Amino acid sequence: MEHLLILIYCVAILLALLLSNILSKLFPKIPLQMIQVILGIVISFLTQEHTITMDPELFLSLVIAPLLFREGEESDITNVMRHWRMVLYLVFPVILATTLSVGWLANILLPVSIPLAAWFAVGAALGPTDAVAFASLSQRFEFPRYIQNILKGEGLLNDASGLVAFQVAILALTTGEFSALEASFELIWVLIGGFLVGLLFSTINRSILALLENTDISDVTSSILLELILPLLSYFVAEQIHASGIIAVVVAGILQASRFKRITLLDARIDSVTDTVWRTISFILNGLVFILLGTELIRIVKPVLTGPTYSNLRLIVSLLAIVGLIFTLRFIMISLFYWIRLLLLKKRKPFKSYVKDVLILTFSGVKGTVSIATILLVSSSLAKKYPLMLFVVAGVTLISFVTGILLLPRLTKPKVQHSNHLMEIAILGEVVAVLEEEVKTAQNKGSYYAAIDNYQNRIKHLILDAEDNNTKSDLASLQALIIQIEGEGLEKAFDQNKISIQAYRLYQRYLNNLERDIDRGFISSLSYALLIFGQLLRLLLRELLTFGRRLRKLKGLISNKQLVLTAKDKEAIKTLYFDNTAIILDSLEQLEGVYDGTLIDYLQDARLREAEILNSDAFIDRVITRLRPNNIKEMLRGYQLERDAIFRYEEDKRITQRQAKQLRENVNRLEDYSLKEKANTLPYDMINYRRQINQ
Repeated sequence: MEHLLILIYCVAILLALLLSNILSKLFPKIPLQMIQVILGIVISFLTQEHTITMDPELFLSLVIAPLLFREGEESDITNVMRHWRMVLYLVFPVILATTLSVGWLANILLPVSIPLAAWFAVGAALGPTDAVAFASLSQRFEFPRYIQNILKGEGLLNDASGLVAFQVAILALTTGEFSALEASFELIWVLIGGFLVGLLFSTINRSILALLENTDISDVTSSILLELILPLLSYFVAEQIHASGIIAVVVAGILQASRFKRITLLDARIDSVTDTVWRTISFILNGLVFILLGTELIRIVKPVLTGPTYSNLRLIVSLLAIVGLIFTLRFIMISLFYWIRLLLLKKRKPFKSYVKDVLILTFSGVKGTVSIATILLVSSSLAKKYPLMLFVVAGVTLISFVTGILLLPRLTKPKVQHSNHLMEIAILGEVVAVLEEEVKTAQNKGSYYAAIDNYQNRIKHLILDAEDNNTKSDLASLQALIIQIEGEGLEKAFDQNKISIQAYRLYQRYLNNLERDIDRGFISSLSYALLIFGQLLRLLLRELLTFGRRLRKLKGLISNKQLVLTAKDKEAIKTLYFDNTAIILDSLEQLEGVYDGTLIDYLQDARLREAEILNSDAFIDRVITRLRPNNIKEMLRGYQLERDAIFRYEEDKRITQRQAKQLRENVNRLEDYSLKEKANTLPYDMINYRRQINQ
């Protein structure tokens, strides 16, 4: 039963991760992390009768350690070390001051029978800035580069000092003894030991890779597995010798990335696959952090709030006061650092010009699940004896994170993608122009048209990216209307026996392609849902009313003579398309005053261009080509033309070196994807097989 419960819990978390990703796309103004915390709270309520508690040591080793390893691997350590004074200041004096201040204030505000050492343990758990929480916030906001480097350095190192302070406080709580000298030696060993373990296992990892390469048995799989094992092993060994596992994985990550870059095919494959693997793992682990934050919050907070021992109002006021103290103290100490720096360097710039930077550094110091995992390291007996310790850490963590989400947008700018794609559109336009010239003399026109379609779609998405949301929404609504008209015309023609089942299926495939081209994110969810529901309802009714006739036609489909499109079928498709075109053009004309005339003209012109292509068999071949992309030769020709155009634009200084690099990376990804033929091509192969039989 317990194993089944764990399985259900894991499935629920994975579904919550999927749902959070979907909801963040539907409601982009709500932070993804907040959605995940809310989903974690929902899971906690749904599973409150069968609660599975988080093992803090397992959480730190399997979730936080890999995330910090990747953060260290991706960090620009050179730029981080330029601000080493500020980083060390935040890692040691600020955390020490936070530990003592929070412990002192909590002891005053909550005068219950909890020793001062226990409150110092709470302060130590709340001292460090959560690197994972900050990394999640930095994805949404545009931080100044040097501030981002400072916060990254702090997040990578401060867990070690926070854990040492926590262990010292717990030791004082359980034994009643405290030695500043022993605590100092322990901190030194934690740092040095963690550094040495990270250095050791990074060296071992590199030696194993070199041995595999020298014996010609190295491959992508073994390299990735070695990298995934590295943070887990470094953390485990460091903790076993009572050093800092956090420092060990950070050092291992930094050294893993600090190596000479070799331009070999194997290294290129390893880098590409590693990036994809880590991107997926990081999303899962980051999401897991905030979902578990939600589940643990309810488990920890509920018993205290529902119990008769404490006043809820006093508890909430105390939490707010502690959060206020943490941010106020952080602001004062960071301001002090800036004052001293200005005095020593004798800069003429006044302090007020740095206030905004100080505020960003202050409210970026949010707490996260690491704080909860730290306080959960206390023994079960202490947790039962002093449940208020856990409650304060959980409550302060949530409030500080929400505070950061609410205040940082006022201090920073949200990250925006620059959508000026004029040069890229011009490059793709040149490729289309060459392909359109070549298709005139080509024998396989369908494959050429499919390649042109691909480039036209890329151009369309680039143009739309530069438009505002209202324009995108209007275009998506008009495209949905066109599909609705097409679908109704198709069903009507089929019911009246104007087209065969083969032609019906081919045309339906064409409509499916059109539907995939719609950017549904900008259509009203309700209107789109009603449109799809209406189409499904009509389809279901027709299936029920014409079941017998369809069944006979499906039986006829099995016969070898009816599988291939006849000349009559092709003519029927053309007639249906032209009939639908007339209705669509008329409908768009009537909407001239409702929607932007430019959009109406764009859709009408696109429809007329399609109608011109329909006069040849290329229209039908294009639909089949989309089922199985057998136009690899034509696509590779397009990629070659695209690379040539990028080179010319870069030489002519029309695009920067950085832009050219990004465009080349896009071409490389598309080419690599086009060369992979792993799709199920059974329907296409059956059509080709029947064609060969009938010829």
